[in-house]
Formats: sequence, C-alpha cells, structure tokens
Amino acid sequence: MSNRYCLPKLADSDTLEIKEGRHPVIERQLAAGDNYVPNDIYLDHERQQILIITGPNMAGKSALLRQTALIVLMAQMGSFVPATYARIGLIDKVFTRVGASDNLSKGESTFMVEMTETASILNNLSDRSLVLMDEIGRGTSTYDGISIAWSIVEYLHQHPSARAKTLFATHYHELNQLASDFPRIKNFNVSVKEVENKVIFMRTLKEGGSEHSFGIHVAQMAGMPNPIVLRASEIMTHLEKDKALQEKKDKLKDLPKSNAQLHLFEMDPKLAEAKKLLEELDINTISPIEALLKLHELKKKME
Repeated sequence: MSNRYCLPKLADSDTLEIKEGRHPVIERQLAAGDNYVPNDIYLDHERQQILIITGPNMAGKSALLRQTALIVLMAQMGSFVPATYARIGLIDKVFTRVGASDNLSKGESTFMVEMTETASILNNLSDRSLVLMDEIGRGTSTYDGISIAWSIVEYLHQHPSARAKTLFATHYHELNQLASDFPRIKNFNVSVKEVENKVIFMRTLKEGGSEHSFGIHVAQMAGMPNPIVLRASEIMTHLEKDKALQEKKDKLKDLPKSNAQLHLFEMDPKLAEAKKLLEELDINTISPIEALLKLHELKKKME
C-alpha cells in the first residue's frame, strides 16, 4: 500500500489537477502485497472541461469518479490527500449521480430516481461545480439512454453561465463522437488487455475512447453458467455483424449519386421472364411438388 500523501495547493483558479490520485478507502482494504493503481485527472474551463470515460465493467471507472470526489472534499477541508500532487481550485458543490436505487413507496422507479437526481444537478450548476455522472441513461432502452446521455453532455458543455468540471463514465461508446464536435470534451478510457480470450484489468486511465465493454467476460467471471456465456457470445457476434452491415448500408446511402440513371423499364430479358413466371404463381393454392417444379423451371430460365 502506498503512503504517498500531499498537501494540495488551493487557489482561486478554474483548474482541478490531480497526479497519481488514489481512493483512500479502497487502498486500505487491498490485500497485502497489492498496490492501488493511481491515476491522473486534469480539468479546467478552457481546454478540458468534460471527460467522457469509457471502458469495461470492473475496470475502475466508478472508483476513479469516487476517488476524485473524496480528494476534492479532503482538499476543501484542508487535509492531506492521497496523491503525489494536487492543485484544486475552489469547489462549491460536488454533484454525483451514481448507483441504482428506486423509491417504490413514492411510485418512483429506478430510472425515475435517476432522472430526478440528474435534473436536480443540471438545475443547480455553478461555474465552480464538480459533476460526477456514472452510467446515465442505463435504466431505459438503448436509444433512449444514448439520446439522454448525449444531450446531457452537450448541455453541460454549452451551459450559458456554468462550465462545470465533469467526469462522465459511460458504456455508450457512441458518446465518443462528442469530442469531435465540442472543443472542451475529451475522450478517455480505463484500459484492459485481452490475453487468450481473458481480460486483464489494467485500471489505468489513458487518452482515447474505448469500443468494448466486455460485459460477457464479466458475467463469466461472476460464475454465470457456461451455456449462457456461450449463447450470449453467439448472439453478440450476430448483432455486431448486423450493426456492421447496417453501417455499410448507411455509408452507401451517403455516396454521391451517379448522373446516369437506368430507364425504369430496362430489364434483362431473363429477369423479365422470371418475374412474369413468379407473378403468375398463386402461392396459396400451389402444392409442394408444383412449387419444386416451378423452382426448377425458374432455374432453367435463368441459365
């Protein structure tokens, strides 16, 4: 366990900089010989206001958000902090939206609680706020969730009076696109390594977005029955192929249109003959044998 603590530099500035920050509670609970992997965080109002943090489950995204909040709180108290260096401007509020819980006694679902808490954050921002959001939008459908998360990040960036420093952890890899559209949004990911179909969590924050969540690997680690893991892998492979095919189709739609257009009635004579044969078929009355004969006839016409 590391004993490196420093006295943070407090200044009336817009910068939040932490070098080799650690979570003081998790670090204490590690087994003998295990070391907590430290990480750097840098946020300001001009260049790097919002970090979109992607990466797999169990990699350390949530721990990173929580340790940042604890270090900021300890610094505001005047305490030493678990880092080798910290420069922290005045923070008036630390807003967090993490975890999943409901309030059924008041008729509020898990997603409703999530949205209520998020709305409270967005309605009370200031220029000195620190916002920590973990998996916003996961309680509803994928497209709903992505749309809500996307618009929240845009709102935080474009807020007319408050450039709240924000860490936004998500599995919605589509949000990586925001870094290309907005100057103060940056993509980071908590890295992993794949070795022989196994995932090794590096727990290191590095620049750039991630495209994988490794949820099936985590399910396997949790002891999920092997048939479920294999079937989930099979389904995911199928869905990814469909997604790749759809993306290719979308790209084809964006291609410039050719000026040369085929005449509406231009058709290969063989195709025209096959089309006529199919139109004359009554599929409600044809027998299986007749269908096979017609198929054979159709094949002969196409040769």
